[in-house]
Amino acid sequence: MNFQQRYILMMRRQRDFRWGDEYVPSTLATVREAPKGSRVSRLNSRKLGRTLHALSTPERVFTLLALHHPGLFDFHEQKMLSPSSTIHPLYGHSLTRGIVFAPMVGTLEIAQEIGLEHSLVLVSDDDGNRGWQAFPYQGDLLLYIRSPDGVAYAVNWTIKYMQEDFTERRRSAVKTRAQLKKDRLHADLRLRLEEEYYARGGIRTIQLTPDMLDPVAIANLNLLWGCHTRELTLEPALLSDFSSDLSVAVKAGTPPFETALRYAARWGSGDQFRTRIYQDIWNRGLQVNLLKRLHIDHPLAIEGGDLIEVYRDFFQGTPS
Repeated sequence: MNFQQRYILMMRRQRDFRWGDEYVPSTLATVREAPKGSRVSRLNSRKLGRTLHALSTPERVFTLLALHHPGLFDFHEQKMLSPSSTIHPLYGHSLTRGIVFAPMVGTLEIAQEIGLEHSLVLVSDDDGNRGWQAFPYQGDLLLYIRSPDGVAYAVNWTIKYMQEDFTERRRSAVKTRAQLKKDRLHADLRLRLEEEYYARGGIRTIQLTPDMLDPVAIANLNLLWGCHTRELTLEPALLSDFSSDLSVAVKAGTPPFETALRYAARWGSGDQFRTRIYQDIWNRGLQVNLLKRLHIDHPLAIEGGDLIEVYRDFFQGTPS
């Protein structure tokens, strides 16, 4: 896909998005669209009712963390940063009815202010006339969160493999001293552009890398995610009773698997009760320490290890 095709595709997907539409990322996690060498993944979310597109392993990890947040009500991955002035990302959502948002300043204006040469693309219109257009930059993950007191806000996550990747473009390439200086300046200005773009709308940008997360937490999130979409065919009332008994047993120090065995001995379907354990943890109905490995044939730690509390700064909105 060439530069012009990417531009047309991004603009068609994102230029006219309004709440109520199904969100489509600027770039899909496919071989045709994703950057060369990307480790892409698609995640089917029950909470959001659509497939999410992660363009790297770190994006996948942080997508799972975001989806685990009980206040997350929507999520826009690979969101276009509009070159021209546009509406605020939260404008028009039912949770922000009555709130007046100032328009977002476009990246062209911000780039001029900070001294960044904005990316351009040569585009042909329907009549065959060709002209230069600002090629849109795109962010990584934009979270929409409802606070406990009902206030809706957004947080922008920009994600790299390592912290050093934020300071230099194409860090693994062999470069001259002049090219190294140029790539470091570009990385700095590109990050400033995104931060300023969202800051004008009162949205905080946070730089994240996988080494900021506990490896056990990452493993647990992946384990829980693998179970969260499995369909359970047992009666809802039976599953509710199981979850209640499970919670009591776990608090008493009984391994979760024992409760599953007891129910399976009477009702069969042992795999469904085992799956329900993981689903209850994922949905936060069963609170356990996710900084400890989940072995359901052992007692689970229930003190501490709430990932939303441990990593609460990642979810903070713009300080008042």
